[in-house]
Amino acid sequence: MTLRRALITVLITLSAGAIAGLASAETGMELTVYNDDLALVKELRSIELQRGAQEYTYTGVPGRILPETVHFRSLRDPDGTVVLEQNYRYDLLDRTSLLERYRGQEVRAMVDGQWKTVRLLAAGNPSNDEPLGRILDVGGEIHIEGFILPELPEGLLLEPSLVWLLDADKGGQHDVELSYLTGGVSWRADYVAVVGEKDALDLTGWVTLDNRSGKRYPDAQLKLVAGDVNRVQPAAPRYGKGVAMAMEARDGGFQEESFFEYHLYSLGRKVTLSDNEQKQVELLRAAGIKAQRKYVFNSNVWQEDGQPRAVAVTMEFANDAKSGAGMALPKGTVRVYQADAAGQLQFVGEDEVPHTPEGEQVRLKLGDAFDIRGERVQTAIDRRGNEIFSRSFKITLRNHKDSAVTVEVLEATPPYLEWSVRDASQNYERRSSRELAFAVDVPAKGEAMLAYTLVTR
Repeated sequence: MTLRRALITVLITLSAGAIAGLASAETGMELTVYNDDLALVKELRSIELQRGAQEYTYTGVPGRILPETVHFRSLRDPDGTVVLEQNYRYDLLDRTSLLERYRGQEVRAMVDGQWKTVRLLAAGNPSNDEPLGRILDVGGEIHIEGFILPELPEGLLLEPSLVWLLDADKGGQHDVELSYLTGGVSWRADYVAVVGEKDALDLTGWVTLDNRSGKRYPDAQLKLVAGDVNRVQPAAPRYGKGVAMAMEARDGGFQEESFFEYHLYSLGRKVTLSDNEQKQVELLRAAGIKAQRKYVFNSNVWQEDGQPRAVAVTMEFANDAKSGAGMALPKGTVRVYQADAAGQLQFVGEDEVPHTPEGEQVRLKLGDAFDIRGERVQTAIDRRGNEIFSRSFKITLRNHKDSAVTVEVLEATPPYLEWSVRDASQNYERRSSRELAFAVDVPAKGEAMLAYTLVTR
């Protein structure tokens, strides 16, 4: 520790150079928003400092700032400009905080139509019945009235601020960079998919930004991080080099790149995000994605209801360039539309998609098919002692549509038992130790039957 650093306290007390400054407006702003109500803010400001030790008030920070994540750097003199102490001040000026500073003191109050000098006993809490809610002592009587205060007390701020004990080797103008994390800013992805001929999809992705942090971000360079970031460590995330990935975007639109184990989307133009505002920005656009409509009948090995049940309808596509997609899709809601006979778009269903990298399959469950039903019954059971050796099932699928369909039958199998299939009337696929799949062709205005025996051991 240098001698000058050791004498900081004495310098602050005795030096005429100790000042209280107010930060100027931002000259640069970068906003990186995460999915889980978190944002990294980087500000560039020009401030005036004196040489030596001083107190500096940096205003204009969000009310949801995480002050322990603040990082300060002077671009003019990084090594010689040091923040020794930081206080986050959020005792803001309002009616209650102002009156609390005058508790027990004399103020002027409107009493019975006249201004009188009284002693304020309590600031009170405003209510619908008593919108002021102030308690006054007027010559021994208690009044709740309006009042006049002699002056604005020290220490109250108009907005949340960082108050620094700061030491600078060089006085004058400093361009400073400040970065910090704040809560209250989040984003989500929403998608609109329009089903066209041969079930081709036109997909548009939108980013919805929500700012409730207590600060306006003017002309900010916007970046979005898709992925689940571990927030156990309070330190701000570090940025590394990313590998650009293919993603079609209009001029000024988002460009996507891989970054660490996440995906980063950078907007090619600046945006202004006001406090208490939601903003939508187009994320992506892809036309003619090769999708496939599928009908799915789900059942369980222990299910024996024998009642007709609905068959789900899904839209599926491969998230790759061959299918017309091939981009990392942030998690979000996909809303699907299709034109009716008059050419008017109608809503046909929605589903949530998780974070989906390029090359993965996307499946959207849109609802239940009105004209297709499935019925499952147990036809036989083989018990050996207290254990079930095998069960036989029959699944009947009925199609009331004018065209033939293929129904995917998914059978959930016992998770903790070894099993095999015997006497199956249709080809099957063992997808995992817990799922068995059949593809059953059902004719138009007709029905099809699937039978099989599940042997367990």
